[in-house]
Amino acid sequence: MADETIDYDGLARLMESRASSYRLFARLFLKPLSEEDVAVLAGADYVAYAQELGRESPLFRGFNDMGRGLRRRHTGTKSVLASDYSMCFDGLASADGKVAVPYASVFRSEKGLLYGPPRAEALAAFRAQGVGLKEGIDLPEDHLSFELEFLGYLAQKTAEALRQHDGQGARRLVADAQAFLGDQVLSWSDALFDVARRLLATRFYQGVVEATQAYLSLDEQVLADVAETLSEEGACNPGCLSDCA
Repeated sequence: MADETIDYDGLARLMESRASSYRLFARLFLKPLSEEDVAVLAGADYVAYAQELGRESPLFRGFNDMGRGLRRRHTGTKSVLASDYSMCFDGLASADGKVAVPYASVFRSEKGLLYGPPRAEALAAFRAQGVGLKEGIDLPEDHLSFELEFLGYLAQKTAEALRQHDGQGARRLVADAQAFLGDQVLSWSDALFDVARRLLATRFYQGVVEATQAYLSLDEQVLADVAETLSEEGACNPGCLSDCA
């Protein structure tokens, strides 16, 4: 029986917002932006979004830099951003011998090589949920983009469970998301971002790194709050769950 003290619809909306955010971040780390991507992101007006969040928000600086990095875009903006992405995330540049290729194996494995144990762990997590990479993609599963997309998938599935007032199913999915976020993403993403900050030249991608890091940190607490809300003893307090929405 569903717990009628829980605001299932409110939590579902939160999860849908998380899914959307994770899809955005996943796209930003997957490959260089297309002309269409640049136009869409510029139209999103992240400066206004940052102002809405307020300067006290951990997300303010990242989204503000993303927006301001696109406000004066021109015919060469796509090329400038593509070069910045490739130099950093494709490993064409290094800082003190370190590269910022976005693979967990590079940062979590002792030898720092691709296709290490973290890739197998990510693959196992994907398969446990019945998902996998699209046909034709030949990148390792522990790419940050795929891991973020997976968290978005879990958020969307959680929203669907909540829409059906399936508290037990939602609790399982939230627990899976907490484990994956902690073990597979937060365990190495800070190290990646630290190197990336030293390599990136554009304000936009500096903002992407800042916003993503802040979001991941906030989301860890959001998931903890949702888990408590959905627990047998948890009381509904949607107000404490809105930081990442």
